[in-house]
Amino acid sequence: MNKKILLVLLTIVMLTNALFMVRALAQDKKDERTTTTRIADLLAQLPARNAAQLERNMKEVADLGEEGYVALISGLTASEKGNNALIEYAVGGFTAYATKTGQQNLRSMAISAYCKALAKLSDKQNKAFIISQFDLVGNDAAVACLTDYLADEQLADEASRALAKIGTSSATNALVSGLSKANGKAKIAIVEALGHTDAKTAATAIAPLATGTDKALTKVSLYALANIGDASAKEILVKAAEQAGYKYDETNAVAALLVYAQKNIATDKTGVETIAKTILEKATADDQVNERIAALKLLSAIQTDQQALLAAMTDKQFEFRAAAVKFAADGVNENNSAAWVSQLKKVDAPTQVSILDMLGNSKAKSALPAVLKLIKSDDEQVKLAAINTAVKLGQEEIIDDLLKLMGKGDTADIAGISNGILRIKGENVATKVGAYLPKAKPEVQVALINILAARAATSQTEVIYAALNSKKPEVRKAAYLSLQHIAVAENKAQLFDLLNKTTDAGELTAVQDAIIASVKGSTDKAAQTNAILQQMSNTPADKKLLFYKVLGSLGGQQSLKSVSEAYATGDDATKKAAIEALSSWSDAGSTDALISIARTTANPDFLNQAIVGYLTLVRNTKYPAEQRLLLLRNAMAVAKTPAQQQQILKDTEQAKCFNAIVFAGQYLDNATLQQAAANAVMNITMAGTYNGDIVKGLLNKTIAVITGGDAGYQKEGMRKYISEMKAGEGFVQVFNGKDLSGWKGLVADPIKRSKMDEKTLTEAQTKADAEAKESWKVINGELQFQSHGNNLATVKKYGDFEMLVDWKIIDDKKGEGDAGIYLRGTPQVQIWDLARTKVGAQVGSGGLYNNQTNESKPLKVADNKLDEWNTFRILMKGDRVTVYLNGQLVTDNVILENYWNRSLPIFAEEQIELQAHGSPVAYRDIYIKEIPRPKPFELSAQEKKEGYKVLFDGTNMHSWTGNTTDYIIEDGNIAIRPKPGKGSGGNLFTKEEFSDFVYRFEFQLTPGANNGLGIRAPLEGDAAYAGMELQILDNDAPIYKDLKVYQYHGSVYGTIPAKRGFLKPTGEWNYEEVIANGSKIKVILNGTVILDGDIEPFKKNGTPDHKEHPGLLRESGHIGFLGHGSPVQFRNIRIKDLSKKAPAQKETDTKATGKKK
Repeated sequence: MNKKILLVLLTIVMLTNALFMVRALAQDKKDERTTTTRIADLLAQLPARNAAQLERNMKEVADLGEEGYVALISGLTASEKGNNALIEYAVGGFTAYATKTGQQNLRSMAISAYCKALAKLSDKQNKAFIISQFDLVGNDAAVACLTDYLADEQLADEASRALAKIGTSSATNALVSGLSKANGKAKIAIVEALGHTDAKTAATAIAPLATGTDKALTKVSLYALANIGDASAKEILVKAAEQAGYKYDETNAVAALLVYAQKNIATDKTGVETIAKTILEKATADDQVNERIAALKLLSAIQTDQQALLAAMTDKQFEFRAAAVKFAADGVNENNSAAWVSQLKKVDAPTQVSILDMLGNSKAKSALPAVLKLIKSDDEQVKLAAINTAVKLGQEEIIDDLLKLMGKGDTADIAGISNGILRIKGENVATKVGAYLPKAKPEVQVALINILAARAATSQTEVIYAALNSKKPEVRKAAYLSLQHIAVAENKAQLFDLLNKTTDAGELTAVQDAIIASVKGSTDKAAQTNAILQQMSNTPADKKLLFYKVLGSLGGQQSLKSVSEAYATGDDATKKAAIEALSSWSDAGSTDALISIARTTANPDFLNQAIVGYLTLVRNTKYPAEQRLLLLRNAMAVAKTPAQQQQILKDTEQAKCFNAIVFAGQYLDNATLQQAAANAVMNITMAGTYNGDIVKGLLNKTIAVITGGDAGYQKEGMRKYISEMKAGEGFVQVFNGKDLSGWKGLVADPIKRSKMDEKTLTEAQTKADAEAKESWKVINGELQFQSHGNNLATVKKYGDFEMLVDWKIIDDKKGEGDAGIYLRGTPQVQIWDLARTKVGAQVGSGGLYNNQTNESKPLKVADNKLDEWNTFRILMKGDRVTVYLNGQLVTDNVILENYWNRSLPIFAEEQIELQAHGSPVAYRDIYIKEIPRPKPFELSAQEKKEGYKVLFDGTNMHSWTGNTTDYIIEDGNIAIRPKPGKGSGGNLFTKEEFSDFVYRFEFQLTPGANNGLGIRAPLEGDAAYAGMELQILDNDAPIYKDLKVYQYHGSVYGTIPAKRGFLKPTGEWNYEEVIANGSKIKVILNGTVILDGDIEPFKKNGTPDHKEHPGLLRESGHIGFLGHGSPVQFRNIRIKDLSKKAPAQKETDTKATGKKK
């Protein structure tokens, strides 16, 4: 299929499935944009991400009107000069949109627009694309403009196909008329198109072309004549097939004759029969079997007595015989099946299989006796086919016959008949099987028990229970194993009795599984659990442990409590059974109990059993990598044997994160665990993108120690990985696990510290360091707060960074667990005990607790319980903070407010602190990776002197409001990267309003970028009209070639045009200065004044774009970046307020407005 037609068809599917209409993206109800701007903005939104957006985009195309749509189409350029993908997408989408029910006006608009556009376009490829739209949207209105292209060899194919799709008499006449004027490929295209018209006039015109010397033209002419099917072509087609020797040749004459015959089978049965018999007579070679099969199919459609098909059973080729059976299938019934049954005795085994399959679908029950006999065939395929056919024809009626055959059969017979019985429907099947089972031989009994189990035949419970007492071990085993398949809640009493009486281990397991099955699927797990516990209470002590596995299948706290208590108070056998149950728990709810056992038991067997069960549950449960690692580290802390430790390291490979690499790397020097550790380090690292000295060092160490048959390839792969690593030191360990190196005591807050002289600060720091040594202790590699004292801070200050830290609240039984991590000296990423609901701790850790304007609570609860380790991954870029707790996102790119002075932005660089809050807490594995960023922008000395103020220095958006979600800080820049289908990206405004000012900034465009600088604008409405918009635009983009002069970069939109030619190439940074002073507006771009105008005349006389611009009358307002769906970046933004004398910049120590925890 033509790829462009496919595009249109796919678009139809999207449009048809649109669930709702969405509001247009206009910032104001009245669209004041020019057609060119509307087209450019529309194309910037494509391709659509979903059906709803596509529906909206197509409405915008419709709103352009016919001339606007022609203008859009006219933007198509030659392929070597540009990319037409977006315009083609828009056109294909609108074609589909215009063909929907009720869109006749749009259909007419599309046809007219396409005809006009064809006259304007010069590139043949683009013309072909537009012509292809008529395949879907065309009607008689398009015939005239399509006719012009029938003689064009490059466009005749598309034009002919479109006319054929239109299919009216006018379209057909145009094709016939065009045939005489076309040559070469154009003529072939027209003939092929006429072949789809069913027009006799077309057959007359094509006939002379079918006997020429041009093989390609002959081939398509024969095909067209055949497809039209007019009787006048019969002689031509027969003669061509004869000349080809009834073999396939380059003209496809035989195929054409067969198409003609099929076309005329309803109106000329005699003629078609003659054609079919002729082919059967002439096409006798082995390689002509396909021609004979096609002819036989024609005969089978004409002759109702199936004699030709029955006669085919003597043919030498199996393919022909099999085809005959296939053609007979629809016509075989109870009345005529005997003829086919008689063939079963005469044909070979493969054909017998074909006939049996056909009889099975015929519902001819009279064939059953013969079919049943063939179940005894020596040929396995015939035997299986006979069983299948017998089942299809006889169903319940043949159960007795099958059971008798089964009783006398060998192993293969038993298996085949068992499978057949399983496919028989009806209530009596289980009854008859159950009745036959006791008297059958053991091998058959086993098969019948399995049948009852597979059918979940609860009605035959007594038969199964009787078989439990069989003296034949195989029968007894099958009966016990079947219990779980026939068990229902009503059987529990019998099953409980079996559990108390049975002594064989395998049989006990089967009974347990049956009880589990009897309670499975219950919606009331609590009731089922109570029933099991009640039964346990009435069971002898030595049998109680048999119920633990059942409780494990139910799960839940009640079951967990019972099994855990049993372990705590029971003997060794009870403990063993309890651990087994906990290890097979229905969910991961028992992991805490298992690790608790592993931490406390002195029995090595119980320890191993608990660790194996714990690891199995962890392995089979979906966890984030960080949480999985924490669980595995719990196991490693109690593991005693190399086998246990090796399994933990192997499982660590599934916890793919930096912490896991470091954890595994600790064992590279352990001779017993070295290879498991090396494989973990290698496989985790190679599966991700890591860098830095720590990872590089561990990889080099792995290269040195790894062994095995693939070690050479593995080492080569790791060396390549190292060579391609991103530069940088990566994560750095900031707590060494031994002492407080790199840490210091806390002195006041950042603002107060900044005001201290060197001597005062040094004295205070010395005192704080001494206190810190008493409050913070390194114990077993952990940094533990001793419940008294102050925060502990890094010696180093950090700007943008990624931090990894493990923490746990130590349960001191006081219920006051509380801590946190200060970022850049500012509180805080919250840590606390979830039980402290009176202070709101139930929301979980990881939120920015002291925020007042921006979100302070985490997205979800992801904490582990008290005394268990947690992992934070904290990213801070600019003033935004993202937090992952145990691998789950809990804070998503939220601005951290300056707690110490909320009128100031967050500090660009400061220390990181571990909070002291009066309760014991421990930290370990603290790593920080600094994220490179440009140095914060500072005013020049001259700008400071002149009274400029920084609005954006690359570190925060404190001075901005509006869409602070999509406008983000990226490498020290404000970046807007709208997502397709998610709108324009919105606007970002200054919090303050300005009247007269000098505004300086830098910007970077992407190809086709469109943004704007709004000035004196309100926060609501379309800033281009409600305020003023100074265009920010990629002037040279082809989609903007037809804009009005007042729409290009630097222009006061719709009002005063700017000079062009002074933008730097896309991707490079431009410097711009905007001066607004009363009615005078000046724009200086890269050192050149591109606009110097006065808006005063336009207030009185109107604007060149003839739109309403009430914003021209505003004397002040916000300054903002106005998104239009394009990626753009801005940096180094400062302003000088001309309306008032700039106050001297002074940092004040405003008291905090919130209460720090």
